[in-house]
Amino acid sequence: MNDTPAPGAPADGPAPSLRAYLGLYAAGFVEREEMVATVAAWPFEAEEGLDEGHPEPTHQDNTLSVLAAARLLGQVTREDVAEIQRRIDGRPDGPADGAERRP
Repeated sequence: MNDTPAPGAPADGPAPSLRAYLGLYAAGFVEREEMVATVAAWPFEAEEGLDEGHPEPTHQDNTLSVLAAARLLGQVTREDVAEIQRRIDGRPDGPADGAERRP
């Protein structure tokens, strides 16, 4: 059973964890298209307290660094990340990092 709620889940439940969701995808419990759509709509958090010795904020589960770490661990492919980025850039609120849209 998938205990990790997707974005838009009831607020009274546990906070969603991108790290756990990507783990479910890597284990084969989530189809690729569902994963790409869900991650592209994910409510990413701003990264706090980054340490040069730790490329990923270990106390945060919902940052873009978690997606980057999943790519390095082989949980998602380069193509997955490119498609997620394309969809994030097309969101009405713009890119997740607040940068200007790419041409």
